[in-house]
Order: sequence, then C-alpha cells, then structure tokens
Amino acid sequence: MNNGDAAAASTPVLAWDGARRLGVQCLVDPDRAPDRRQLQAALCERIRALAADRAPIPVVLLAPGDPDLIAADTAVLLFHANLQPDEARGGSLLVFSLRVFRATAAPSELFGAAPRATALPSGPAKPNPRFDAAVNAALDETLPWRSRPTP
Repeated sequence: MNNGDAAAASTPVLAWDGARRLGVQCLVDPDRAPDRRQLQAALCERIRALAADRAPIPVVLLAPGDPDLIAADTAVLLFHANLQPDEARGGSLLVFSLRVFRATAAPSELFGAAPRATALPSGPAKPNPRFDAAVNAALDETLPWRSRPTP
C-alpha cells in the first residue's frame, strides 16, 4: 500500500499535461471594497511576478473573458481573495486561495493549496515579505516546478 501512495504522490496533475503557458486571473471580494479593482490588478501583477520566478513556461495575466482562459495550451492560476477587517491590528486581513484550472483537462484536482491569511500589503504591487511568503507557500503547493520531491 505504501508503494501506491508514493506513486500517487509523484504523479503530476493532468492540468499540466501539455501546458505551454500559465495564465493568472484574480478576484478580490467583496466587490464594495474601496479601490477593489485597483487592488485586484496590483495583487494580480504581484502574483504573476511571484509565479513567474523559475517558471519553465511564460506566465501572463489574463483578464475576465479573455479567450486564452480556455486555450488548449494554457493552465490558469486562479487567485481568489477576500478582504476581512482585522480588529486586532486595525487594518485589513487578506484571506486567499490558489488553484489551477484548465478547460481542456478533465478535473483532476479536488483541492488547491490550503487557504491562507495575511495582512493586506500597503503597496500590493511591490515586494512585501509577509504577503510574498504566504503566496510563495501557496505556489509551492500548486505549481509542479516549485513542489518539493516526496521524501
């Protein structure tokens, strides 16, 4: 039984088979948040930059409705975030999840990276150690070229 577990752990997710590009799409809720669209664009660019680090394929931003979202050679990294008040620190908490979508692949991943929470970065397009660490941890669980080999 252990041998089967090790083999399953090292089998790549079908969403990556033949992918030649990684698109990034982001959604920040709630939609009534001030400057939500600007924040969403800045966070998405930062996610793209972090995902592009050491990527063997191009990593690009994809807008809602972009036909490349369903292109046969494109895997899409979905970043979904929610702003929550952080009463303890008097700011906002960003709760987010990452997962991969591929229109041409059969669903093969039930769960993405574990959801994470971090303080909302003041300049989301700029490097922020806490935000970057949370996103990098999620990317390590999501992107096959960043995952660690199974012991």
